[in-house]
Amino acid sequence: MKHDRLNIKKQEKVVNQFSWAQWEPQHQCLFYIHYSNLANSSADEASLSALQFHDEPQHETVLNVPLNLPNRKRTADNLSNGYFDIPVPLCVHDSMLDVRVLSDARGFIAICHYYLYQGISAPLANDHLRTVYLAFSVTLLHHGSVVHCNIAGVPMTRAYESRPIFTMQGDQHLLVHFPNMCTLLLDVGPDHEPNCHIVIPCADENRSWKSTIVTTIGSAGTVVDLSTMAVYETKITKRHLIEAFKRPDALHANQQAILHYFIVHRRDMDVVNQLLNSIVDNSLSINCSKLLQEILVGSAYAQVKRSLLSDALSLARYLPITLSKHNIPFEVKVNGYGLTLSQETLENPRVMLLSPRQRLIPFRDDLWTRLWELLPGGSVSEDNAFSRPDISRFLNSTVVVKLNVSLVCYQPEVLSRCCTPLSPGGSMLANSIANIAISDLPHSLQTSSSVLLPFVETDTSAASKQEHVISVNLRELSMHLLKQSSMRTNKLRSRTMSEPNAMHVHAVATKYASSQLEISRSLCANLTLAAGVDVRLHKRTGFQLIDNIEDDQRQSLLTVLQRLAQAADALAFPLPQGFQSFITYLGYTVMSATMFNQYVRCNTFSLNVDVMKKILADIVENKEGVMKKLDLIQNLPHSRAKRLMNQWSHPVSVMLRAREHAAEILGGMSIRTSNYRRNVKYRSNAGATSVFPSRHRLSPLETFLELLTAKGKCIINNYLM
Repeated sequence: MKHDRLNIKKQEKVVNQFSWAQWEPQHQCLFYIHYSNLANSSADEASLSALQFHDEPQHETVLNVPLNLPNRKRTADNLSNGYFDIPVPLCVHDSMLDVRVLSDARGFIAICHYYLYQGISAPLANDHLRTVYLAFSVTLLHHGSVVHCNIAGVPMTRAYESRPIFTMQGDQHLLVHFPNMCTLLLDVGPDHEPNCHIVIPCADENRSWKSTIVTTIGSAGTVVDLSTMAVYETKITKRHLIEAFKRPDALHANQQAILHYFIVHRRDMDVVNQLLNSIVDNSLSINCSKLLQEILVGSAYAQVKRSLLSDALSLARYLPITLSKHNIPFEVKVNGYGLTLSQETLENPRVMLLSPRQRLIPFRDDLWTRLWELLPGGSVSEDNAFSRPDISRFLNSTVVVKLNVSLVCYQPEVLSRCCTPLSPGGSMLANSIANIAISDLPHSLQTSSSVLLPFVETDTSAASKQEHVISVNLRELSMHLLKQSSMRTNKLRSRTMSEPNAMHVHAVATKYASSQLEISRSLCANLTLAAGVDVRLHKRTGFQLIDNIEDDQRQSLLTVLQRLAQAADALAFPLPQGFQSFITYLGYTVMSATMFNQYVRCNTFSLNVDVMKKILADIVENKEGVMKKLDLIQNLPHSRAKRLMNQWSHPVSVMLRAREHAAEILGGMSIRTSNYRRNVKYRSNAGATSVFPSRHRLSPLETFLELLTAKGKCIINNYLM
């Protein structure tokens, strides 16, 4: 049998000395760390390079990342010479470096570096008494940022046993597991900014991890002990996240990240409703409203992204996705140790990578071209013109600022629907937007969100506040999307996502506004159920529901709905129609009269016509009740108060209306209107009986003076007689 002879080509030395190397078989590239001497520095500078092999004879160095590593001349004296070989993944390194590179075909590259260090002022002690810092850094090239983690005060003996494991969980999260200590779930996927990281304390596993541990390729979370060849599974389950969320000492940022994980990434609303019960149990916490804000923002984003067409999907990158801030570090206690997690941005990460134009095969579709597309920043130079500009997501605070100005002048009794850029007639825009949102939801969510509301969705005011909030959201979001899509100058189109198109701006803005309304309705219904009020068990809704439930249920429901109103106002989310009247009457039944009036004066409660009629009918008309009614009526706008006074047939109401009528007539405020109405009626009904008994067409002031003179004459005649 004849065998073809294998041709060995000329060998080429890439680097004289390296300290770490890893082979990536999926992408046929070699990552290695080497040291080089700089002209102005006596120390060696470490760099991580990537050598990309092709089917052709050529190969190219596509990546060169400077690393901040300890000086090997100072650390390698007490170490044994030689390299350590790890078969899976194929990695060769010396004992002073613990580095792992994770990558996938989307352009995702994470450089994970674990190390120990001791403070400069730390006293010398034996190994069993010495404490060190456990630390790792994850360089996210596709985001141009670095995540740092430090665990302080760890004994040296335990530090050797707590070597971390770096692996992927899903396609968006990096799992970092410290045995017997804690587990971190870093949100580092390319879909959005890395800003929702989760820290979960771990119980003692009663397992020694002193041997070399590595993760296998292709099986995320599968850990192999090379000394015993034992296989372990390392992953975060729902139970771990739920327990971490419900911990009494849970950090707000951690709870926020867990909600983001289940809403945006897992889309598991059953777990979110389970966590919502925990939020309601701690409704007096200062973080309750902030957690509800995270649910509103994350749910609106997830619903819009799920319903968008592929052509408009690129505009979802400009929508708000979370309230977490990636530039704010946070500290948390895990098993008695202080853990600090921070994040910083790399300066000009584009210089570390070859641009597609500089490649041996320009614009080759591979890992490095996709990484270039994901790199943040932009430049006017030719090679950098293809990189992605910084993404500016829409801020809900923009709408809040606009509403703070417009709602001060907002008077439902004066504004008509033709004054706003909306359709005239009933709440047409709000109803149409709600229908759009309901059509995008699954059938189960449609049924629950429409049935479980504790009130009837009606608004008795002339101009709906909900409609006003929706219109401002539509306008501001449309302008933001249009601006961002027009600023996009990327000529190199992404392989995974089309470029934004201004023609889809209206569709995306409308879907987001509809999602805001529907998510607000759904959250209101779920909060009502979590507060212990099941609308399905009661035959009545609205004010009658409040009258039929227990006092404890009223108090709990009021607290929860107040947190919802606070969260919606902070994000400029529209509330369901009828919500303001419902919570106002609920507050009236729970609070004292003095406190209720304070809430009304602070505009926390809105005294609409329907709730005022209900409250006035509920107050007993004794001396104290009359004073309560007058206090409430004084807080109303003049036109609304006048209508209610006309419907109140009490002597005090008649007296106040007579005084106001006399003051208007004597002041001449209604002469012109009365003359106009009288003339119009006289022309249209020439043969009808006149309003005033006089033959001449007298003005109201003249009629009043004539009647007053006649009354005075009668009094004088009676006195003389």
